[in-house]
Amino acid sequence: MIGIVTHNPPLEAVIARELLMQLIESSNLDIEINQAVDILRLMNLTWPDNDTKKTVEEKVAEFYEDLPGKICYCLYQNKDLVGYAESIPVMIKIENSWLKVLGLGGLNVHPDWRGKGYGREIVEAVFIRIDNNEYPFCLFQTGIPYFYEKLGCKVIENKFINSSNQEDPFTNPFWDEYAMIYHATAQWPIGTVDLRREGF
Repeated sequence: MIGIVTHNPPLEAVIARELLMQLIESSNLDIEINQAVDILRLMNLTWPDNDTKKTVEEKVAEFYEDLPGKICYCLYQNKDLVGYAESIPVMIKIENSWLKVLGLGGLNVHPDWRGKGYGREIVEAVFIRIDNNEYPFCLFQTGIPYFYEKLGCKVIENKFINSSNQEDPFTNPFWDEYAMIYHATAQWPIGTVDLRREGF
């Protein structure tokens, strides 16, 4: 874990601060309500939520209602949530073939803790599931492909649709500019990808 060094503190102080960093991996169903509120607040720092019609209680309820199998990766410094990401198993359809992949979403680090390698550590914790052959690919969207390319990912050029969107199924369910996969060396299928849900 990367230490936080300011004004050249003693080595003992740096090590002690490192030990206070803890990455916790758990199902969203095991997250306490106050933790869910902290997650939503952290995400709001990266993606401001302008939806004033929904109450905090309603947004927290949506957090728990997400797809079964969602795993939350919470990075704490002391008791403060400073980083987060989530992985979701997703069954997609590429042309006429079905493929179960691991979706990555919600990666963000508190502004005060960015640039210290914590985002990388969270992502690598998610990618362990690919390295352990639980899923053949991790699929995600991003506006910063260069960050993920350093971690062994690559941009894919497939067209994305969402057949569950009855009003406009051919609208791209991803909103970021790039879709990427991990591993970069894996043979990703060619063709239109039906995400069969909203983006993540």
